[in-house]
Amino acid sequence: MRMTASALLVLLALAGGAAAAEDPVKPGADVCASFDWPLARELAWFSAPDLQAAASGSTLAADRPAALLTLKPAAEAGLPQAPSREPKPGSFAGYVRVAAPAAPGEIQVTLSGEGWIDVAPEGGEVLKPGAHSGRKGCATLRKSVRFKVDAKPLVVSVSNAPSEAVRIAVTAVGK
Repeated sequence: MRMTASALLVLLALAGGAAAAEDPVKPGADVCASFDWPLARELAWFSAPDLQAAASGSTLAADRPAALLTLKPAAEAGLPQAPSREPKPGSFAGYVRVAAPAAPGEIQVTLSGEGWIDVAPEGGEVLKPGAHSGRKGCATLRKSVRFKVDAKPLVVSVSNAPSEAVRIAVTAVGK
């Protein structure tokens, strides 16, 4: 009887594991929703078929703060300030300009792929990042970094990217 109870427990454990295997989790769905702050808006923008393209050096429109940013080889990118992290060989870089926020506060820069983010007021020093959230395994979102900024125009640079384009969104926190 004791052997039968043990065998029954083993069978129940195996059946539970098989049931879990048959109940598939949508790949990437949980990862995309597991960032430290909500990114549903950015996920929608990055997934939209009409996402605007932006050449490096262009200005993001206030009413459309997301774009597919075209990058250049790091040595040819002409970033307004040197990246705060040394570029890797073969990596790509680029930047966008952003109008001055209405008031001092916090912005977040979200990328769809790998890349190092620097933010600086136009003509100023690179700001230290605040909070950051990143996840691997989400095909549409990779990282989001927050910065405290003054009400001045900004330059947002992306460096150390492995490919020639990355989706980017720059938004005020809490909006």
